[in-house]
Amino acid sequence: MVLLHTQQTIKYLRVAPAAIWALDYYLTLEHEVHMFSSMGRWGITTVMFIVARYVPIAWIISEIYVTLGMQSPQMCSITYHISGVSLVLILLATEGLLLMRTLALWHNKKKIRRFLLASYLVTAISTVTCIAITFPLLKSACVSTSTQSNIEEVTRIEHLLMGVFINTALFEFMVAAITIYHIMLSRSDDMYILCILASTLSKGSLLYALSLFAISVANIVTFFLPISGGYSGITDVFQGVLHGVIASRILFDLRDADQSKKDSFCLSDLQFGLHTVSTAT
Repeated sequence: MVLLHTQQTIKYLRVAPAAIWALDYYLTLEHEVHMFSSMGRWGITTVMFIVARYVPIAWIISEIYVTLGMQSPQMCSITYHISGVSLVLILLATEGLLLMRTLALWHNKKKIRRFLLASYLVTAISTVTCIAITFPLLKSACVSTSTQSNIEEVTRIEHLLMGVFINTALFEFMVAAITIYHIMLSRSDDMYILCILASTLSKGSLLYALSLFAISVANIVTFFLPISGGYSGITDVFQGVLHGVIASRILFDLRDADQSKKDSFCLSDLQFGLHTVSTAT
């Protein structure tokens, strides 16, 4: 796998996500400072935010190191382990924040809330399992010479990683479908539903879910590219970074909504009925 990073195009695609993360961090730093300055005690939401916000740094550094640096097979294996752990943490935190936002839609529907929680749990277990299976195979990805056996094991790693992204894509698609279903149930008259749809499509849960789903699908497609050309899974770092970026925006939106006193049925404000999302606990 180290040899696959020698092409210049691959190097650009591995390093470019660092610029995306840095730009987004600069644009949203003020929101983060305001959030922590007005926050009470920390909760699971805060932990998820920190993971989604800062763990991409470890993944970016490890990928840049593997792509541009010269390292021993042992160091290469350690670096890939760091990348794998970082990927799991980012995806679990991002999908967790998406889950919390969606649960707010169904605060009075216990069955749907249980279904959402069960779906997230299945996604989390499947993601961790796939990454764990790849760890024993990483030594073959760090050898300096390619053999048929090594290529087969690298192919298996790529398939397992694709499985990880398929798991998250299915969860994101399910969230998008359930959000659309909620919009249809909330309909009272044509003018009102148009207002809700416009608000949701601009800032709400549906936009976040579809954005994450589109990123996941685009990344999955790249895994069908030939490994020999070095382009298989070339956008996986992009997906990790963009998922972290969107997860941060989800929490910022949640915090703004928690402090908002607008109409309780405005989906863009995340105020649903008499239920207000609290992200401080």
